[in-house]
Formats: sequence, structure tokens, C-alpha cells
Amino acid sequence: MKTKLMTFLSLSMLLASCAQDDTRDNVLPNKQQSGLHEGSSSRIGNLTTVKLLQEVHNPSVLKAGEAITLVQNDRKYQLIMQYDNNLVLYMTRSGHTSVLWSSNSYSSTGGYSQLIAQNDGNMVIYRDGIPTWNTNKTVNFHVNDPHMKLQVFSRSGTFITPGYRMKFVLGGNNQNINDVFEVDFD
Repeated sequence: MKTKLMTFLSLSMLLASCAQDDTRDNVLPNKQQSGLHEGSSSRIGNLTTVKLLQEVHNPSVLKAGEAITLVQNDRKYQLIMQYDNNLVLYMTRSGHTSVLWSSNSYSSTGGYSQLIAQNDGNMVIYRDGIPTWNTNKTVNFHVNDPHMKLQVFSRSGTFITPGYRMKFVLGGNNQNINDVFEVDFD
């Protein structure tokens, strides 16, 4: 009896999930929900608001030891291409520094590291000319003037703690092409 009941419940759940899939086949994302690239503020549903506070641009290459720095109020954000082949985003506030994001591409061997924004939409860390990390995000068109952007947003909403969002973006063709990473924090 227990086996029959479990089989019946499993079959019911499977049919219900298939029915849900059919109703979502022709649904397109709401433009309001699809991205933050069109303006400085976006409302996701009626629950969350994300507003661009500041962004900085960098050329297409970030060499080992170089950083993209953004200062917003009492916080300093630095995305550093480290000599150890790791790309790390640091936040300094009131003298305390913390890591917000890392590519986890550390290498103990010597060599020359650099991050390159490519015209295929991909961002790649090379060590001595050999790719060691990439976003694995390409586009099917040529990206003119590929460059890097570090962006900080405020975020607030009904069901979330107010805070910030940091994004690192590959830009080009006068638009944001690919998000490399996005991290939320308070």
C-alpha cells in the first residue's frame, strides 16, 4: 500500500510540473526585469529596487599589480589583478579591508599575468600568454572598444535588507556586453 501511495504521489507531482512547463513556454522576460543596462535604476517586480550609484571605466587590459578603484561615500573598492594570477575585489571601510569576490585563479608559479577584455565578449586572465581563467561568455558579434567597468549600486526592497551590489562588466559598442560577476553585500 505504501509503495502504491508513493507511486501515485510521484506521478501527480510529475504531471503537475509538466503542466507548469507548458504554461511558461511562450513567456518573454519583462523588460523591466531583464537588466540594469538601460538606465540608472531598475525595479524588479514591485519588491526590489536597484539604482546605479557610480561606475568607473578601464581600458581593455589590466596588468599584474594594477587596480580599478572606485570610491563611494566612505567605502573604497579595488579590483586588483594580483601578481599571483588572482583577480580580487577588495572593499575598505573604516580601515578594515575585506574580500568581496575572487577569481580563485591563484598560481604559485612565477610569470606575467594580465586580464584582457576581448572583442568576442569574453574576459580572460592570461599568464605568460596562456589562458588560465575566463568568463566563458562570448557574443556572436564583434565588440568595438572592449573595456572594463566597475559599478556600484544601491539595492532596497520589501523582503531584502538594504545594501549594495557590485558588478564588474565587459563593455563595448556603447553598452554593457557581459557581466563578469555580481555580488551583493551590506
